[in-house]
Amino acid sequence: MLRCNITGMDNRSIYTNLETGRRVYLRPIRPHDSSRLREGIAQMSDTSRYFRFFSGMRQVPDSVLEKLVDVDGESHLGWVALDLGAHDLPVIGAVRVVRNPVSGAGELAIATLDAFHNTGLARILIATIVSDCRRVGIDRLYADTLAENKKARSLLRAIGGKASPSDGAYVKYTFDTAEMDALLRGMEAPRGIADVHAAFDRFAASAAVRQSATCAPAPMQVVTPFQRPV
Repeated sequence: MLRCNITGMDNRSIYTNLETGRRVYLRPIRPHDSSRLREGIAQMSDTSRYFRFFSGMRQVPDSVLEKLVDVDGESHLGWVALDLGAHDLPVIGAVRVVRNPVSGAGELAIATLDAFHNTGLARILIATIVSDCRRVGIDRLYADTLAENKKARSLLRAIGGKASPSDGAYVKYTFDTAEMDALLRGMEAPRGIADVHAAFDRFAASAAVRQSATCAPAPMQVVTPFQRPV
């Protein structure tokens, strides 16, 4: 199968509504999102930061932020959700997957601001990253969470997570992205999941057109007896 790599800024975007009616904008993480992510993490409650980073740190080290924004669209995928109802478009949620170079499985991590819990945002972000994983051939994911984080564990089970036996403070869930995709498509809520899938259908169609145009073989040159090929 002919494959063509297209480089450049990833300008994919998705507009949808949360279950509250709030309008949000999803797009891939970009290098200049460091300050937005820093501000968003600072706005999380101590409990939410602890559940996400397994630490109560309020200020995120630069080294962590550099890793968060170092996406390449193939082995490190990341998306942010921006609040269209605020003038400065703050980050209200983020999701990322980092592919393990040995196993090929991707590590899943997600966080949303406390004010946007129970709005469907987490499932919308997960539907987005799962669709992106399937685009690049990541078929297995895993996620670590604290055993005491009951909401996260409930969400991970709902999207197909299988928990590994654990006697400690952490629980590891493993996923099949095809199963995750099927479960998310079968959910009636949040309705924004349907917008995500429709957007990825458009992305795939656009990519196919670009690939055909960019990677198509050059037309055969007809050479007359009086013309030399160039």
